[in-house]
Amino acid sequence: MRSTCSDISLKSFGKLFTAGKGKWFCELSKLLSTGNHKLPRTTAIFNMASAHDCPSYKLGLCRAFTKDGQHVCYAKKSETSARPYVQPYREKQMRFWHSCTAEEFASQFLLINALKELPWNALRLNESGDFWGQGCVDKADKIACILGRYGIKVYCYTSRSDLDYSNVRHLIISGSGFEKEGVTNVFLMVEDTKVDRPKGYGVCPMDCKVCSRCQVRGNKTVVKRH
Repeated sequence: MRSTCSDISLKSFGKLFTAGKGKWFCELSKLLSTGNHKLPRTTAIFNMASAHDCPSYKLGLCRAFTKDGQHVCYAKKSETSARPYVQPYREKQMRFWHSCTAEEFASQFLLINALKELPWNALRLNESGDFWGQGCVDKADKIACILGRYGIKVYCYTSRSDLDYSNVRHLIISGSGFEKEGVTNVFLMVEDTKVDRPKGYGVCPMDCKVCSRCQVRGNKTVVKRH
């Protein structure tokens, strides 16, 4: 039976466009992960760097320290000899990030998403690492602009208090312990969420499956240091 226009979907076009290769047609497909023990399966994750290469740490801007000076980076804990594939994977993500344009990243993301059985509705940038520089902020905001037209929110956390975010319009940014024009949210690590929570701050439940505070502009949040 012949198909009609109503039978044609973006997914079927994606299959045709990729000549049957599906999502593996795109280099980005091997560099996006889906959720984790905190994030839902509808959230994609992409990192600009590994924790060991994190620009914020190297610049002395990282806030993941205890009161006695111990570094407690959550992302760095997973880059160990017990999980030897994690750091190399994030380094591949970093190389792709530096090699692609915002348009190339977004178009590959959308094609991959069109072929998924459970599409993503959000993209979390930098589970590890941070912005390398101003160009990364501008690129991420352009990606957020493109993906936003398709109902996909793009958000991240950053310790790069030295960069300019005043022209950011689409990317939802949580500043790690700092406020700045264009940084719509604040995310503060504390020792005790009951004792150290400033007025006006909510508490992170540490389960993104039941909370979307970081995807909504204007929130201030504390999280127990971990």
